[in-house]
Amino acid sequence: MIELKHPNNGMEVMNMVNTLKLKSAIVEAGYTQETLSKEMNISANSLSSKINGKSQFNLDEVSKLCKILNISADSRKVAIFLA
Repeated sequence: MIELKHPNNGMEVMNMVNTLKLKSAIVEAGYTQETLSKEMNISANSLSSKINGKSQFNLDEVSKLCKILNISADSRKVAIFLA
């Protein structure tokens, strides 16, 4: 299992997101960006910026996304978040 943890309280950023694969995972899980942002307790604009590479996910957000979207396979995590 890939552990996405960092000693700095998860504040390290992830900036290599595969936008298309993440958008696909969101749809497959039955979410829209609006509903997912509410589930994550961030604004829809913030989530959109992160998905589209204008800002970055921190490790805590990546872990939360994986849990919400039921992304458990290491290969899928790598394909989406370490593209």
